[in-house]
Parts: sequence; C-alpha cells; structure tokens
Amino acid sequence: MNDWEKFEMKLSKDDPRITAYALGEIENDKERAEIEQAVAESEELQQAVREIREMGKLLAGSLAAEPAPELSEFDKARMEQRKPETETPSLMGKLLNWPALSALTAAAAVALLVFVLVPPYGARDNGVPDIEQLPTSQMVPAGKPAPPEEREPQISQLEMELPVDELKRVEGRESNEYIVNLGPREERADRDKVQTAPTLAQTEAPAPPPVSMPMPAPETRGQVMSDMAAAAPEAEAVYSLQAFAVTGPEKAGYIRQRTEAWNTESYDTIEETGFRSPLVAPLSTFSIDVDTASYANVRRFLNEGHLPPADAVRIEELINYFKYTDTPPAKALDEGGDPFAVHLAQTDAPWNADHRLLRIALKGYEMPWEERPASNLVFLLDVSGSMNQANKLPLVKDAMDLLVRRLDSRDRVAIVVYAGASGLVLPSTTANNHETIAHAIDNLAAGGSTNAGAGIQLAYKVAREHFIKGGNNRVILCTDGDFNVGLTNRGELAGIAGKEAEDGVSLTILGFGMGNYKDDMLEELSNKGKGSYAYIDSDAEARKVFLQDLASNIFKIAKDVKIQVEFNPAQVKAYRLIGYENRRLNAEDFNDDKKKAGDIGPGHTVVALYEIIPAGVEADLPAVDDLRYQAQPEAGGKSGELATVKLRYKQPDGDTSKLISRTVGSGDLVAFNQASADLQFTAAVAAFGMKLRESEFAGKISWQEIERVASGALGNDPGGHRSEFTGLVRKAEKLSGDSGKADPVTLPAPVPDRG
Repeated sequence: MNDWEKFEMKLSKDDPRITAYALGEIENDKERAEIEQAVAESEELQQAVREIREMGKLLAGSLAAEPAPELSEFDKARMEQRKPETETPSLMGKLLNWPALSALTAAAAVALLVFVLVPPYGARDNGVPDIEQLPTSQMVPAGKPAPPEEREPQISQLEMELPVDELKRVEGRESNEYIVNLGPREERADRDKVQTAPTLAQTEAPAPPPVSMPMPAPETRGQVMSDMAAAAPEAEAVYSLQAFAVTGPEKAGYIRQRTEAWNTESYDTIEETGFRSPLVAPLSTFSIDVDTASYANVRRFLNEGHLPPADAVRIEELINYFKYTDTPPAKALDEGGDPFAVHLAQTDAPWNADHRLLRIALKGYEMPWEERPASNLVFLLDVSGSMNQANKLPLVKDAMDLLVRRLDSRDRVAIVVYAGASGLVLPSTTANNHETIAHAIDNLAAGGSTNAGAGIQLAYKVAREHFIKGGNNRVILCTDGDFNVGLTNRGELAGIAGKEAEDGVSLTILGFGMGNYKDDMLEELSNKGKGSYAYIDSDAEARKVFLQDLASNIFKIAKDVKIQVEFNPAQVKAYRLIGYENRRLNAEDFNDDKKKAGDIGPGHTVVALYEIIPAGVEADLPAVDDLRYQAQPEAGGKSGELATVKLRYKQPDGDTSKLISRTVGSGDLVAFNQASADLQFTAAVAAFGMKLRESEFAGKISWQEIERVASGALGNDPGGHRSEFTGLVRKAEKLSGDSGKADPVTLPAPVPDRG
C-alpha cells in the first residue's frame, strides 16, 4: 500500500482537516494538495466541503446581523485563563468547530423561541395556519392534549427534505430574513404523554449540550436543532418546530411555518378527459392500469392534515386500490379459458342524475400460491441520505422481510443498493436461506447522494444472469425517486426499463417517504417497466402489498391488455372516460400488437368508469359542424345497443393478442339504489377523486353525500379499507372548508351489503 492509499484511508468526512481545508486554513502546501486530491476523488468529501462552506456563509451572515452576546464576568475570567499560547485560529474555524457550533446553535435557537412575535397573518390557502396566527397559549398544548384526530396539523408531520445548505428568501419581507431548514427530526416517543406544558412566555432557555457532542454525518447535520430540543424537555415548544427565520435586529424572533417552500415532490400534470361526441370520436381506447400508488399517497396527505395536489390524484388508481366481488373466469386456463372475466354494469351518476355510469371490470384468474412460477427477484434499494427516515428505509426493510418469508427454495433473491455508488449487497441466493437474507437486510444503512442509474443497470444485470425461463423475473425498486447523481434523465431511465421489459425482466416500484417524493419519475418507470407501482406509507400498507396482494403485484397472467369502447351515437350524445389520462391510446393502437400496454396479475380487479350523456339530454358541449360524409344516427338504432366493449391481451409469454368482445344494451340500466355495492362504492370513489381535483365534472355533490354512498356500500370489506375510505372523506371535507350543505342531486339511499 503506497502513502497516498494510507492517507486516503485515514481521511473521512468527519476529519477536522476537511473543516480546515473547506475554510482555507491549511497552510502546509503538501498537506493541502493531498487533501485536494482526496476531495477530488470522493463525492462524499466534496459534499462535506460544500456543506461546511455553506454553513460558514450562513453563520457569518447571521452573526453579522445579531448583536454580540454579553458574557458574564465569570465567563470572561474563564476565557482569560484558557487563552492558548499558540497561534489563535480564525473566527470561522472556531465557529465550525462542531462542539462550539452545537452550543452556539442551541443557544440561538432558544433565544429565538423566547422572543417570538405574533403578527396577524392570515391562514394560507391549504388551511394550515402559520405559527404566527396562533395565540401563545395554542403554540404548546396546555393540559390534556386533544385527541389525535382533532389536533391542528403540526410541521412535524411533514418531514421536510431541503438540504441544509439551501436558504429560502422569505417573500414579502424587507429585512435580510431567510428561512433555514433544519432537516427532519426524530419523533419523540413520549410526545402524546405530555399532560402539562409551559407556554412560550414561561419557557426558559435550556443549558447548551455538552461540548463533547460528536460531529454528525453531513446528511444529518440539519437535525442538530431537533436533537438539542429533545435534550431540553423543559422547552416543550422547541420540538414541534423545524423552520427558523434568521433575521436582522428589526425582525428578531420571527418563526414561520413555511413547509410549502421546501416541498420538492413532483407530479406529472393531469389533463382531465372531457366529454366527446361519438359522431366525432366513436372509439375510446386505453391501456389498463393496476397501480395503486395514488390512493396511498392521497391518504398520506389527508392523514397529515393537507389536501393533496390535484395532479397527485389519479382516479383510476383510487378506484383500483380496493377489492371487489366480481367473479373470476369460470373456465380454467388449462381448459382454454381466458385469464380474466369481463363484467359490465350501468347505473345513474350520483353527481348528475341525468347522466349514466358504465362500469367495466376485469377480474383476473385467482392463481393458487403453489401454482405460481418460480421467481428471480432482485431488490434494488435506495440507501441514499434522503432515505434516512423512519418512514423510508426502515419501512423498506420491514416490507422486504414480509415478502421474502413467503418465498421458498424455488425462488432466488438478490439485493442491490445504490447511493453515491451502487453495489451488490447480496448475490442471487435461494430464498430458503432466510438467515443469510435477513442478515443482509438488517445491515442496510442510509447515507450519501442518489445514483439510481448505476443501481438500475446493475440490478438488471444481476436479473439477466439468473434469468428463469418461464419464471417471474423482476426487479423491485424501493425508493423515494429523488435521483440526483449519475443517470437522472427520465427518458433514458424509462428507455432502460422498457428494453429490459421486452426481454422478460419486469420492474415493480414501491415508493416511500414525503417531502422530496418524485411520483412523476416513478410512475413513468413502472409504466415502461411493465410492472405495478404502489406507495408504502405505513406498516399496514406494507402488509397489504406484500401479504394480501402479493401474487397480483409480482406475477402476471396476461400482458398488453387494452380496452376499446365504441359508442352508438343513436343512444349516446357524449361520453368521457374517468381517469386513465396517461393511459390513453390511439384507436389504431388497439389492433397493433407492437404497441405495449398494461399487465394484469392473478386475482387483480381492474375497473374503468365511463360517464355517459344519453341521447336527447341537454348538455353544453363543444360543437363541431355537421359531418358531410358521415351518416346521421337514427333514434333507437342498432337494436338499442349502447356500446361495444372490446379487449385484447397476450399470454405472458406470447406475442399475438386475443380479442374479447361484449355488447352493452341501452336497456341494461339499473337504478342507483338497486346497483351492486361494488358499483355504488366505485361511483363514490370516483366522486371523491373529482372533488379532490376540483373537477368541473363533479357537479355539486357534497362530501357528505359521498360518505353516505360509500358507507352504505361497505359490503364484506376485508381489511377494513372501505371503512377507512369513509374516514378520509370526512378529513377531506374538513380540510376543504366545504360546509357540506344540501346537495341538489338527491338519490335514494344505497342498498347496503349488496355483493
């Protein structure tokens, strides 16, 4: 081993020489050159240097605007006794000495809290008040805390993700005021056990932490203020705050809750489908979608006390989250039966009694677990710094453990991780080696940047090397989607996933976390990778995905499933497909076997809803001139047929599609209160999604009416998911500020427990 290798091994991101180098305090030319070379070769060291320099700028700017603190005579005497005889280091070197920085930061935090000002700012649009709005008595609960469901949402529920080296200029301020994100904090286990807590005016500054506090890793330095607050239980107000305003003397003490400024979650824009005339567009064509991520993500927003962004609400994923009672195919696959059954039903639209709903449901063959094909699974795990939270990597590990325990010696498991670089943590191993796999899972830890591209390429390489012909070959990506190093282009990553899917390796994606969640990236990758996409927001959801729905999530019984509906203009004035906005296909794609579409797994139920305006009903629709070369429809033509529903699918290992065709009669309409519980509940979920999106097509249906319909259509409700949905409707009503006044659309009460 040469001298350089020895030096590189000794130099870490926590080495004090890195701090000195970042601040320009290394005077020895040789040592400085060695450190420069080490930094140039290490992304981790580069990140540490950037953070130290930005922290230095922040502290220098903040301290310049603050009056110098007065020292007691005792402190002055102690400083005189401890004057070093050697050369005095620079001011910035002292500031970035971590023990001193910790004590300084703790004192500054408490000083800010003691002098809070409460200007009369109004509530923001999202319904969550600024901290400044609340009376001092409400900032920290006094006496017995309110029940969890009645508490005001706290910033602690949001787990913000902005790196510590970023500052946000506060809009509308004339001073040099910036918001500094202090990063996520650990949840205090005893938070809800507090019976009595002092108000801010009663709170005294806690003593600074011991000077022996170790230097935290760069990705967790932002949490230091939260840790200090946890060490000072007498200052209960501290622990619920994660955003501090660093201000000049004229604005000292402002504390603002600016969570939206730090939220970097991203969602693709959804262009809601409008009504179309069958005279102009008689065919509606789309790919099925078995994803459920949007529902769990929407639930996460509502449980945190926030309405979700409109583009986070994909209505088809809300509908397809739930189990339905549609029957599977009567004829077995080995007897020549289709892999799924097709069910059609019509009823009135609960948001507009003059409109109809057409429900198309596909119910997959329910494969016994012992008949499943052997699996070659490669877990691709994001272990970057952004995953270092309780609702991310620890939840990933729990979810993996649930899945692996259901596999056996026929199956293989490998684990690939990626952060700043990628690596093979567990080579492909037979799944009955539970201790070996469990050991690899338990030793996973988060840290570093996110080089997902390298990890994806390595995972596919491992999957190809152990490919099982006729088996289930799949990469399972667990991430928050915040790719920031290496190959980050969505198009290129999606291209890799698409090519591998064509070669037989599917991609299932499980999303985790909040604040920096990249839904747009993950949904596109799962679509191209021909796999399902779920969001894991809790242990309960992990159990649903990996226990209740495991077979349907990681196996497939049919691929490239497409639906095409032809509407009869003699019976239909206009129609629109609810949801599936990013799954629409051209009419000619339906018969093109080269055009890819979604896959369906065993036991899956895939539901699509069409809203239909019957012929003769007045409607304000965009009009086109009469078509010169098209025959005008005759009233009651085509023997009362409303529409023809066609489906195409391929066998999992096939290249040629098979056609299924069904006809919908205009007289098959069932009154809403006589419709099945599945149809009623589906309609309620669709209305819920439209209300969340503030859709123009939602009419004036109220949250109360949606809850009433859903409550009457709970049916058997395995897992209690439908009951949970009614609770989310109530939360959405409260957060929206909708008074729930009488709904002009009055429908008969739904019939409960109808299967």
